[in-house]
Formats: sequence, C-alpha cells, structure tokens
Amino acid sequence: MAKRRSLSNLVVSCKWASCTFKGHCMEELSEHMSLHLKDHLGDRDAMEELDDYACLWEGCEFLAMGSPRELEIHAHFHTFHSKLKFIGEQMLKSHPNFPSCTQDLHSNNLVPEISEGLVCQWEHCDSTFNNPEWFYRHVDMHAHCTGLSPLPDQQQAIFCSWKGCDAFFKIKYRLREHLRSHTQERLVACPTCGCMFSSNTKFFDHIHRQAEPEESLVCEHCDKGFANERLLRDHVRQHVNHIKCPLCDMTCTSLATLKIHIKFRHCDERPFPCDFCESRFFKNQHDLRKHMETHNEGAAYHCSVEGCDYSSRMAHTMNQHYKRVHEGGMVSKYKCHLCDRTFSWCYTLTLHLRKKHHLKWPSGHSRFRYKEDEDGYLRLNMVRYETVEVTQEIMKNMAKKRTPHKGPGSSSRAKRAATRAARSHGSPPGSSSPSSCSSSSELSAGEERSAQPSPRGSDSPVYCVLSNVSDMGDDPDATRDGSDSCGPSGAVRALTEVARGLGMDVV
Repeated sequence: MAKRRSLSNLVVSCKWASCTFKGHCMEELSEHMSLHLKDHLGDRDAMEELDDYACLWEGCEFLAMGSPRELEIHAHFHTFHSKLKFIGEQMLKSHPNFPSCTQDLHSNNLVPEISEGLVCQWEHCDSTFNNPEWFYRHVDMHAHCTGLSPLPDQQQAIFCSWKGCDAFFKIKYRLREHLRSHTQERLVACPTCGCMFSSNTKFFDHIHRQAEPEESLVCEHCDKGFANERLLRDHVRQHVNHIKCPLCDMTCTSLATLKIHIKFRHCDERPFPCDFCESRFFKNQHDLRKHMETHNEGAAYHCSVEGCDYSSRMAHTMNQHYKRVHEGGMVSKYKCHLCDRTFSWCYTLTLHLRKKHHLKWPSGHSRFRYKEDEDGYLRLNMVRYETVEVTQEIMKNMAKKRTPHKGPGSSSRAKRAATRAARSHGSPPGSSSPSSCSSSSELSAGEERSAQPSPRGSDSPVYCVLSNVSDMGDDPDATRDGSDSCGPSGAVRALTEVARGLGMDVV
C-alpha cells in the first residue's frame, strides 16, 4: 500500500476512557484501538445484541444505534482524526506568526457520522473497511495502479473508474486528488477545534479567518469582514447562485448544496427507521437521532444554571429555554419591511409575511432569507444573485409552460409567469427579480408598487429595473447612482433579450 504522507515523528495519544497510550504509527494505533473495541464489545459471536453502543472517547457522546460495526468505524475514525490534528499542529509550529483558532473547543473530538460504512466503489472492487486509514490507502492504491488509456484523438489519459464517474486526467496526482471528492478524505485538521480540511490551503484559510478583519475588506452583501482579499473574493462567490436544480427552479451556490436539496426535496428514500414507532422513517441519521429524543422517558436534559429546575426531553427545547430565560430574555431582532412589526424568531416573521402580507417564497426555494440592516434589525432579503445562464434556463422553463395567446385569459397567464420570474427571495410581485453576477434586479418604485394595480391594466407586462453590479475594485457609490453612464453590460443585454422574448419589457 502507498503511504500518503511521511510521519516519522508521529505521536498520537489514545483518549479512549482513561487510557494513556501513545502511538507512533497508524498501524500501532489501529491495533491498539482494536483491543479497546474487543474489551468494550466482547466476543461478537457470543455478545448480546444491544439497542445502542456508546463511544468512550473523551468528549464524544456518540451512540451507535443497534450496530457494533458502526461503533468500530467511528472509534477508528477517532485515531485517524487524531493523526490529522497532529499534522495540523506541526504545520502551525512552522508558521508561528499565524493567529490562533478561537473556535469552540467542545467539538475538538467530534467526528463525522459514517453509518453507511466505508465501501470502495472502484470498478470490480467492493471491498469494505471499518478503518478509514486503510480505506483511504486502499483507494489511493487504485490510483497508483491505474495506467494510461487511449482517447479518440490519439492521446492518452488516466480514467477514474469510480462508480458513475467519467472523469479523466493526464497525471496520477490529479486522479488522487479527484478521488478524495468520492471518499471525502481529509488531509489535515485544526488541533484546536478539530475541524478537518481537504487541503493545506483550506486549513490556512480557517486559521486566517480567526484574525481581526480589515475595515476595508467587508462584503457589501452581508457586511461580513475578512482578513485578506482572497477570503473576501471566495466569500462573495457564495452569494451567487450558479447551479440550477434539474427538477425545479431552485438555484444554489454549490453542487454540495444541490445534492442536499435533491435528497430532501425530490427523493422519497428514507433508510433510517425508528425502532419505537414502526411507521416513522428518516432520510438521515441526524434526523433519526433528533426524533429519538421524543421517546426519552422523563426529562433527559436539565438546566445547568444554578437554582433553575427546568428540565426537558429534547435538547432543542432546552436550548430555547436557556436563550429565553438566562440570556436576558428574547430580544426582538426581526422586523417586517412592510409594517415594521418586530419578532423574536425568524419563523414567526415568516408566518407573518405569508399570512398578513400574502408573500410567497420564490419557486423552488423552501424559505425566506433575512439580512441585517444598518439599524441592527434583520429584514427580508429582497435580492438574489444568479448567473445569466441560470436565469435564462429558468425563463426557458417558464416559456415551455406558457400557452399561445389564443384568448383573453392567455395574457394574464403570461403575466403570472413573468411575475414569477421577477420575484426574488420572498418579494411580492414586482419587488425584485433574479439577478446575475453581472447585474442585479431591484424594484424601481419601492415596496408600494406591489400593492398598487398596474395603470395599464391586467394585460400589461411586468417591469424590472436592471442595474450593474460593480467589480471588486469599483466604487460602489458610482454603481448605485446610475448605470447609464457606462451603458448596459453584456449580462444586462442578454437578460433583456430573453425577457423580451417572453413578452416582458425590461427598462
């Protein structure tokens, strides 16, 4: 097997129960953890089946539901995680000028849940593992053993043979990097908070984010500050939706977000059953664990504040109690942008917007989003940024749903479709529209426009004002004051052509 990284000075402490063992290589640590698991679980052939199996690693509260194998994978991940923290510690020692991590120490020894096991999905290989170190080495071996294959243009490439993947590369190193996207392998972890990263660069970014932000490096969309320009540029990209769901009009910023959306919105598979209520199934282990708290007999959580006797069956309820009672009462920090009524919780403002003002969230999206204003209140975010390609795709889908103008009712249907295209996050008809990375759409006449009937009648088109969005180095005030001085951008022209093809006038 190929060794991933030379760790001749590796020293990792075992934190299982009160163990004081220190290992100097992963083989030694894995064998040591196997002994702990054998003592903890007993003889597998003769052991009694239990409802759950607890992890004894320091600071870990993991419970394997009905499967000792799940605990084995989890326990071995602790040793792998400890190795990554050691690597992170050595890297920070070589950069003494880096700031210190200030994240919560409580998560230092928490590792991800891997309930589905470690299965190699390389072609003709279904090997399974209970140790992530051996699993990652095994997959890396596939990359080393893969040779060049011919391409139609008489060139050669190295193909990824992972199930459902058609990627190919010129060198093996790129294939090895690519395989980490399938295995979710991480290469380094923060020794302070335990967060894991797939590259040294991402780890260093995590450390630099702990530094005091520069006053000049502030995101214009959310007012978050950053310590350097690269972090700010990476953050701004997260505000632009450049991926559209193929099953609905949901748009998102990354493939990972799209994967989660499809799993929860378009898939009915629920592989995690509740052992107490036979008719309840869940889509992931996290939801099952939250549900299991409802079956607690009596109060499983007690308030830690001295003199408070409050108790609860669920952790969520306990957290709400602590914020409401022991953090100075509930402060009304959410405000309606239409009537200035204030709320303590975002979901109560959402109910107010839907029932009182009859607002609807954009097609494909499942909730409203709120943004902090200058006065400190969180109000409805009225702008959504999207690439031109995503906006065009949504409009094309709308055009397919429209019917030809055959009667008086067809124009009203066209208007409804156009209104839907003009909506942004939770905005009423006409208040804002999807925007691109080169342009943003905002209401030209203010919020009152949605409440006023159109002076041109029910058959009139919906108007949206497109304004240029400045680049990183541009003056934001110049952009806000008017985009006419520099003429329309290519993105604005592209959107205008698409909109007019759908019967919409864009000014």
